[in-house]
Amino acid sequence: MRGLSIVAGGLLAGAGLMVLELAAAGGASAAVPVKPRPMSLKPATTPWTVKRTYVPQGPLFNNPTGNTDQAGSLDLYIKRLIRKTPKGAEIDVALFRLQTTGMTNALVNAHKRGVKVRIVLDNDSLSKRPENYALLKKNLGTDMSKGSWITVCPKNEGCIARTSASGQWAKNHNKFYVFSKTYDSKNVVVQTSGNATGGMYNQYNDAYTMTDTTLHNAYRTYFYDLARKKADPNYWRTIKSGSRSVSFYPKSTQPDPIVATLQMVTCTPGTKVSLSSGLFTRKGVADALAWLDGQGCDVRIASGSLGEDVEKVLERSGAKVRFFRSSSSHPAHSKYLLIDGTYGGRHRKLVLTGSHSYTYDALKRNDEAVLTLDDAKTYAAYVANFDKVFKSADGELAVGKLVQPQIVPNGTLDDDNPVPSVGPRAATPPEDRPAPEATLPPLTEQPDDGPTTLPTR
Repeated sequence: MRGLSIVAGGLLAGAGLMVLELAAAGGASAAVPVKPRPMSLKPATTPWTVKRTYVPQGPLFNNPTGNTDQAGSLDLYIKRLIRKTPKGAEIDVALFRLQTTGMTNALVNAHKRGVKVRIVLDNDSLSKRPENYALLKKNLGTDMSKGSWITVCPKNEGCIARTSASGQWAKNHNKFYVFSKTYDSKNVVVQTSGNATGGMYNQYNDAYTMTDTTLHNAYRTYFYDLARKKADPNYWRTIKSGSRSVSFYPKSTQPDPIVATLQMVTCTPGTKVSLSSGLFTRKGVADALAWLDGQGCDVRIASGSLGEDVEKVLERSGAKVRFFRSSSSHPAHSKYLLIDGTYGGRHRKLVLTGSHSYTYDALKRNDEAVLTLDDAKTYAAYVANFDKVFKSADGELAVGKLVQPQIVPNGTLDDDNPVPSVGPRAATPPEDRPAPEATLPPLTEQPDDGPTTLPTR
């Protein structure tokens, strides 16, 4: 019989080994004693621990000019979070244009393993890739009394936003994912600028992740208001949590929240304002940026198409405006505003980001979400991304320039940027490729309900 060691009360007990070894000797003479092993009495110093992985809070950006993993880093990241959502947890998704088979399969597979998956989708997705909606409907169903379901906004309307005249197009333009739990983090929200289309790979996009109970609940409330499809042209509201807040649209009354934000800026020396947008048609925002430039702020803008009035305002200003030519294979699709300087009477570093383009549609006719982040580290990450986007924009707006930006009518519909078909490195998403099991980015903030000490990876 083998000798047994027993851990009891944190001590290693060796008592009884002599008796056991005698028994194993098969009746050996008691006159031949067995020398006992020395007892080892010391505290157990290594408690049993479970390795946990928490989702990092903060921004992420893709690189559309890199390899497929770099170009599709946001898409792969979100699919990884979906795959790591445990049975019994919940995922609420509000999307404009769910077109990739990979994202569709990720959500269906989550439902099949016992995750409650609920989706609010724009109506336009039914015509773009109807097979994806059919697969989701078949698996999730449309009965909203069940744990999983998918519902679609009315045709040519948002779920909350509505058109006010013929020829207009209202829509659910949201792009957010809300998790009750993924990995070992609870109350996770991912707000991104990217749709589940090829543009997630071909265009510059960003995503911001947070584990924030207050904002998680705010997004879920908005999600269920979308699902109820009750029209409210002035739904706009803001929910604040610490240094972060989220605003939900549409908003039909004055003031324009973006213009109001810019009016809070004082152009003290060194104040910088930067804006990225795929489509920029909102003249009020252009007027505010031009005015700040005239007051001495350093104003930079990177955009795809410019509205007629916006182009005229910015061309006459001293703002530095770069644009992506129509042949650009990797245009900007992020929709963010960065402020570094005196804001509301004190120095701030602010980021406004989300699904909200700088268009009239985004203000009045779309279901949208915008995060405001008052954090120096977050600002530094975004301004580094903007520097890259601004540098990659291959056109410059100035009087007398031979190459002019793509000018569009002021009322141009706030459509999804077309996926580029040119450029030798224009990647397309591998539809059914599983998200790689790469480690999460380094953790930068502690989750609301996380431990005191976090792993570094």
